This record gives sequence, C-alpha cells and structure tokens, in this order.
Amino acid sequence: MSLVLRRLALDDEAQVLAAVAELAVDGGAWSGHYRPDLPWPEYVALVHGWEHGVDLPPGAPPLAELVADVEGTIVGRATIRFELDEFHRTLGGHVGYLVRPAFRGRGHATHMLRQAVEILRDRDICPALVTCDDDNVASAAVIERNGGILEAVVPGVRGVAKRRYWVI
Repeated sequence: MSLVLRRLALDDEAQVLAAVAELAVDGGAWSGHYRPDLPWPEYVALVHGWEHGVDLPPGAPPLAELVADVEGTIVGRATIRFELDEFHRTLGGHVGYLVRPAFRGRGHATHMLRQAVEILRDRDICPALVTCDDDNVASAAVIERNGGILEAVVPGVRGVAKRRYWVI
C-alpha cells in the first residue's frame, strides 16, 4: 500500500462526491467545510487557498484539506490546521482525519496521521495536538500508534468526552 496525502485535484470530483454520499449514509460528513453549492473547479481553488489563509471558512484558522490517495483511489481525507483557535486548542487539535467506510480497518488512518504530523513538522509545528472522542477506540489506537501521548480526557460537546494527545 502506498498512501499519499495530496492536494485536491480537478479530476477528484467523482470520487469525492461518492465519498460525500457514503459518509452521509454512514451518519458522517466529508468535511465541515465542504461546499456543494460551488462548481467543482471553484471548490478546488477555494480549498487550495485555505492553505495560505485565503477565503477561509468563517472562524477557521489556516488549514490544508488533503485527500488520502492509494494508487488513484481516494480512501479518506485529512484536515491539517496550521494555527489553533480556541476550539481547536481545546477540543479539535491540529489534525482531523476520516477514512471512507469501505476502506476502514486497513491501516489508512495510521498512515494519514503520520503524514499529517510530518507536514506540521515541516512547518515547525511540533508537538501536534490530536484529539478523538473518548469512546472512539479505533482513533485512539491510531494516535497511539503514531506515538501520541495522552495528556487528558476533557469534557467535550454533546456530552462526549475528548481524549487529548500530543504527537511529537
């Protein structure tokens, strides 16, 4: 397996739309920043601009929203935040990631987080704060496989506690 985190491309439209639909059925979302109201080329340009702080979603810090590509198939998405606002300093962290339902259980999230932390290190952001719901055993294992050190379990939103890890 050769997973690569990369920027969104114009030819990714069909796969991202499929992922959006799959995740909606699964009760999740591709991204809190996804804009289905925009034509695809405009959306791709918008996402690329976020890395440079251009046209950020309301209240969002500069971020990169990257796709996880395995030999031409988009298996997931990673969001990397280069700055932390108050919410992300407490509950959201530097990295968010998801794997499409059909591709779970194959180690993709572990590789995604490893590469996301490397991207942060390249920008002199170290250690990285990574969080997950306290009851998300799979995500906690991904973080721990990447060297995550549990700092605390803190109250979250909607009654779900969050685990706060630091990855060096």
